[in-house]
Amino acid sequence: MPNCNFYAIDNDFVEILDFVFDEMGCRVFESYSAYETELVEFLSTKEVVEYYQLDEFSNCQNRSATLMLWPVKASLNVKVNRIELNPKKCRGATHRYRVDGWGLISLELKGINKAGLQYSHTNHNTEKRATAWEPNYSDVMGSPSEWDWKAVSSASRKLNNFIKKNSNKKVGPMPVMQCAETVTLAGAVAV
Repeated sequence: MPNCNFYAIDNDFVEILDFVFDEMGCRVFESYSAYETELVEFLSTKEVVEYYQLDEFSNCQNRSATLMLWPVKASLNVKVNRIELNPKKCRGATHRYRVDGWGLISLELKGINKAGLQYSHTNHNTEKRATAWEPNYSDVMGSPSEWDWKAVSSASRKLNNFIKKNSNKKVGPMPVMQCAETVTLAGAVAV
């Protein structure tokens, strides 16, 4: 399964990130840079927590962090690309950067809004989807054939299984990690 929706907050994020850095063999980047700044690569859980202020996610509304995980064994074909912006629509900014690669794994960590804790999310492309979209993005991302899709799926599955194994309960199909059990879950109907 390429994706996993789950509830997590506070120390749950730390546990997930520790697993990513210690066990997955991934390089970790922010998905998009801030306007007119270089893309950030994170080297530790502490750096991610400080950069996104993850320890504030349970106290401040509408926070999110989107990370891109690069399973290095799967391919060397990952690029940081500059995106040109329209300054009139972007508060005067002219560019930003994003990390691109067919087999990157997205890890989106979400906080609380008025309805409660939003669910977080993992996902990655499949070989079939990447091949279908290749004509539109080959100049930006190269060829999907340059990726070891078994390695991508294995890394993604490893992350999803870690989240599931470290969750004490579920709400519908979504795992709920330990810290998330203590807050109101947005859109959740307990089963």
